[in-house]
Parts: sequence; structure tokens; C-alpha cells
Amino acid sequence: MSNNSRRNFLKTLTLGVAGTTLAGSLPLSLLAQTNDKYKDGIEFQKGFKLFDEHTQKNVTALAETIVPGSGKIDITTIFLNYMSKNEGEAAFYDAGIWNMDAIATNKFFKPFYELTTDEEKKQVIDHIRTRNKLFYTKFRTLIVKFYYSHPQVWKKLAYDGPPQPRGFMDYTQKPKAKV
Repeated sequence: MSNNSRRNFLKTLTLGVAGTTLAGSLPLSLLAQTNDKYKDGIEFQKGFKLFDEHTQKNVTALAETIVPGSGKIDITTIFLNYMSKNEGEAAFYDAGIWNMDAIATNKFFKPFYELTTDEEKKQVIDHIRTRNKLFYTKFRTLIVKFYYSHPQVWKKLAYDGPPQPRGFMDYTQKPKAKV
């Protein structure tokens, strides 16, 4: 008998979102330790580092441009925690940030994080949005996901967080008696 029902789908979806949210927020309690952890970047192999200090400043600037206020939750550390688990994805994003910075440097003679006007940032972002669409779309999706799954942001949105540590109750099963 197939157990495909709307309730099971919603339960699975809720557990997945709640689990991702909780798992993603666990390293956040260690922010004081992680700020210095990535100071020199992420070293996947001896002598091969991604996300150096310059690139991290660009990540922060781009994230703040996409989601204003994301710097207040230290989005760069959250991003780097996520990237430290996947070498291939980290190389993809590092290259995309490098490309964006090269465009800014070529056009305005300064790195992206030093751009001061919204018009300058908009020109660079419009360029990567059209020429490097995959990078921009994936980066924006990650930043939005990290931002809106952060407990500090939940408070601003008047959301108290997941209803229970394990998600919604399944009312199709009998309650368990406490012994």
C-alpha cells in the first residue's frame, strides 16, 4: 500500500525544511570562533586556498547588495561554513566572485566591495546577471536561503521558528503514553 498522501508530503517537506534550518544554524553558535577560522580562506589542498580575505569582502558586499541587512547576521561566515563542506561548489563560487571583481576593477578601477554608488554596483550586477547567469542565480538563492533561515531574521518577521524540534505532529498516529 502506497503511503503517498498530502499529509505525508507536507510532513516530509516540513521536516526537511526544519532539519535544513536547524542544521544550517548549528555552526552559528560558534560565530566567535569561525570569524578567525576563515581569515586566510578555505584550504582544501595544501597550498590551494579559496575565498581569501579580498574575496570574502566581495562576498559580503554582493550579499549585502542582494539582501540589505545580511551583513548583520554575518552572512559571509554562514556562506563559508557551507562552502567548506563542498570543494567543487566552493571553486565555482570563488571563480564567480573573482569574475565579478574583475568586471568591477576593469570598469571602475576598484574592487566590487569598494564601489560606493548603487549605480556602479547595479552595472556590475546587471553584467553578471546576464553574462554569468548560473553563478548569480545560485549565489542569490543561497544568500536568500541563509538570510531567511536565520533565527535573528525570524524575530524581525515575527516568526517564532519551527513549531517543535521535530516538526508538526502526525495526527494519523495514536499519541504515545508517557510512562
